[in-house]
Amino acid sequence: MLDRQWLTQDQQFAPGRELFRCSRQFAVWAYTVSHSQLLLRARTTGTDGGRQTRIDVLFKPVEAVKTRMEYRDGLVIRCATTDERDRILADAGLAGTNFRVFVLPTSDGIDHVVVMGVGWCEDEQEDREPSSLAFFVPATDPTRVLPTPEPVPWSTLQMERW
Repeated sequence: MLDRQWLTQDQQFAPGRELFRCSRQFAVWAYTVSHSQLLLRARTTGTDGGRQTRIDVLFKPVEAVKTRMEYRDGLVIRCATTDERDRILADAGLAGTNFRVFVLPTSDGIDHVVVMGVGWCEDEQEDREPSSLAFFVPATDPTRVLPTPEPVPWSTLQMERW
């Protein structure tokens, strides 16, 4: 394990504080309503085709979210300022709650996640391996979800039609 953080304590979330910064590309890798989890992942294949570490960022439990599918210019996560927090919670119908608001600034706006905690893990695992931060059904690899039937030769399928 190269790096692992899990932040859930109030003193870790000062308004405007930057929590995470990475210049690599990230994508929404998984989201589950049942466990209210959002996983962003930096893949192991670099822009030059070389092997890199895998980085997972997990938000949970998610109450509201506004993200894009990819962060091609890197990922920054910071605590919302007091004004940003109040506005985002009001827009989400969550005013007066104790949820934390994290903003993900981009070159053309600000995304956000309303949640209780955030964490990240950098490791040497493969892209399709499960995250060590949370359990998700690995939807990116259907053979892990559904049993793989024995392949049926094309000639057999053609014979069954006649």
